[in-house]
Amino acid sequence: MLAGVAAIGFQLLLTWSTSGFLGALVGHEPATTAGGGGPRAATGLERPWLLPLVTGGGAALAALIALKAAPETGGHGTDSAIAAAHDDPSGMRARVPLVKALTSSLTLGSGGSGGTEGPIAQIGGGVGSVVARRAGLPERHARSVVMTGLGAGIGAIFRAPLGGAVLAAELLYRRGVAWEVLLPAIVSSAVGFGVYGAFMGFDPLLGEQWITGGTAPVDWLLFVALGLLCGLLGRLYIGTFYGMHHLTERWVRRERGVPPWVPPTAGGLVVGVIGLAAPAVLGPGYGIIQQSLSREAVLGMSLWLVLLLPLVKILATALSIGTGGSGGLFGPGLFIGAVAGAAFWRVCFTGDATTLGPEVFAVIGAAALLGPAIHAPVGVTLLALEATRSPGLIGPVVVAMLASRAVIGRQTLYRSQPDKPGRRAPVIGTVVPAAPTASAAAPAAPAAAPAAVTTRTSAARPCPEGLTGDAGLHEGKDPRDGPHHPLWTAHGRNSDG
Repeated sequence: MLAGVAAIGFQLLLTWSTSGFLGALVGHEPATTAGGGGPRAATGLERPWLLPLVTGGGAALAALIALKAAPETGGHGTDSAIAAAHDDPSGMRARVPLVKALTSSLTLGSGGSGGTEGPIAQIGGGVGSVVARRAGLPERHARSVVMTGLGAGIGAIFRAPLGGAVLAAELLYRRGVAWEVLLPAIVSSAVGFGVYGAFMGFDPLLGEQWITGGTAPVDWLLFVALGLLCGLLGRLYIGTFYGMHHLTERWVRRERGVPPWVPPTAGGLVVGVIGLAAPAVLGPGYGIIQQSLSREAVLGMSLWLVLLLPLVKILATALSIGTGGSGGLFGPGLFIGAVAGAAFWRVCFTGDATTLGPEVFAVIGAAALLGPAIHAPVGVTLLALEATRSPGLIGPVVVAMLASRAVIGRQTLYRSQPDKPGRRAPVIGTVVPAAPTASAAAPAAPAAAPAAVTTRTSAARPCPEGLTGDAGLHEGKDPRDGPHHPLWTAHGRNSDG
């Protein structure tokens, strides 16, 4: 229930922020979805000269709020929620859901390229963490509560309760499912969806499409080819995002001493400039996914725009979120895959290689790119089919996803996912300083102090210097085997708010 209410509040904040920044200041209304008031194309830019200032200003405001109130809310939230579930499930601060909702609505509402899934994952997970702490739950049960809150938030805001529940169980590990999370996540996600739908409507996000795939052998070959293309784009998406993240981290923490709010502000300015040429990359972009299901809309766009839009969205997301802006990576992954599917259809249709519509390839592309990229194939498949009410596409989606998985391999957007239970991956932190704790001023323990004095800290803290990316894993060592890992610090758990 709390996750459903939180999803309503975040969606309203995002709507108001978009209307204020892009609508009132720039004179631009983004495209909308069937579940968001009806499908509608985007309007033009009445005051285009203001767009870079708006995107940069919104990003700067969000970064400054995060720095002052809750630095752990910077960046994409799903990774932080997964890390918290593993390291300290009852240690997330009570202010995190509120600050994350505010900063993400400012970043996305002003035109930043990101998704709503990351924020709602950290919001829902934060609510679960606070509930677990108040109830005094042991760590194992607290972990389940955090993930059920995460799943309930995703299931509510995407109007896909079954997909949200399965995602909660799949996202904990790169390989395998946390079965102990699945049943409570199903209950939690269903309740969250009910609460959200009572206020926002129960219609599927992209409308009742009831899409079915082709049966001809050539169609299945095209699905495999699309899966391979999505795999390549998925690797490019992951590499570009983390390349920007590490570049920003070096400038902020090590080499230049740049203030943490500068990179997201600069990224917002550049995204605004990109938006002048391609307004479709602004904001979450779910309305563009809706348009990729329409034959008339896809044929009505410039061929070069259709072909280049996935690459431009990858760059814009890296600039908005990879620099420390607050938003998600899940939504852009759906966007990139869906538009890539529409572009693939456009080429095949021009060459008379298929008689199917773009909606088939768009839905398959969205699932085939995102599922392997976050190692949650079942949850993403269910979410894509629930968002369009198209169970007939399950076969083509599975085929394309297997092809994409072969290309993406072990790469993942969420690097706090361990391979399997018992093997912890390094946490990729945000580019803002760690949240202060009550024990921050305490003197350091002497070098000979026993290891028993160490306690776990909130996983939302950024990864310390010298332990970024897959550091340590390449040398065959456990990343925890060192005094600089967060689990070895002497800080205690964060208190409420």
